[in-house]
Amino acid sequence: LALMFSCLTALPHASLAQEEPEPTVHWAYASFFGTGWYKVSDSRDVFVIRAAPRWSVGEAGFDEQGKRNIEYTFRVPVTVGMYRFDFEDLPGLLDPDNIGTASVAFSLDADIPVTRRLSIRPSVETGFGTVLNESDSAWIYKTEVKSRYRFDASKLDWALLADIGFVGYEPNQGESDDFTFAAIGAEFAYPVDWFRGSPGQTVAYWHLTYTDFLDEIEFSSGRQEVDSVANYWQLGAALGKQDRPIKLWFMKFDRLGLAYNYSNSGQLRGIKFVFRSPYEL
Repeated sequence: LALMFSCLTALPHASLAQEEPEPTVHWAYASFFGTGWYKVSDSRDVFVIRAAPRWSVGEAGFDEQGKRNIEYTFRVPVTVGMYRFDFEDLPGLLDPDNIGTASVAFSLDADIPVTRRLSIRPSVETGFGTVLNESDSAWIYKTEVKSRYRFDASKLDWALLADIGFVGYEPNQGESDDFTFAAIGAEFAYPVDWFRGSPGQTVAYWHLTYTDFLDEIEFSSGRQEVDSVANYWQLGAALGKQDRPIKLWFMKFDRLGLAYNYSNSGQLRGIKFVFRSPYEL
């Protein structure tokens, strides 16, 4: 079970003072931005908890006879939008009044080895979400194709990454919206001896990616103006075990770390939790 903390600004919410909420990027896009904390322009923050249990069949690669094996992964991402996230106030965190949106989706992807170094990963996802205690709801959909080309330089394991996809939603009221994105980047892994005596060798991971929204994401700034986010960079680092996953209670992670997101315009910024390779998300 992959537990992910993410946030996107301005989910619909009626405060005690009945203040008018700041409209911004539609809440249906929260799952796209992934794990972590985000802030668009100067809008207020909203946190999202996303649990994505997965089931995999097969193992990607080539056997001794050179036969290609494809790995299929089925996921059921469940996302809950929250107005605040405070580890020191767990009762308040679980308060129903703190939950703003909920959605469930189904996704399927295939990890296909093209050569022993090059792999592609097409995927499709569809789901349904709603704003709790309100009439707003939307069908959410996404399709993308990722690729990874591995290199081997002594102890350093690194790869070039690419991704292109299409994301959108169809609301029960109002107009539908969508955008196309493309991303490039690189990821690295290097064994280190920082925790001597622990079972399994520790691996340091880091990555750098650049995502361009071919259709700029527009959002209302709350000043009757429309701004947009055209792209963003992501720099991340994490630690993991070379021969086994990291276990926390009933959850398993390939690695644990953080990544920083920043757009060239400064409109989008945030900190993400890193649990897997960008190729496997």
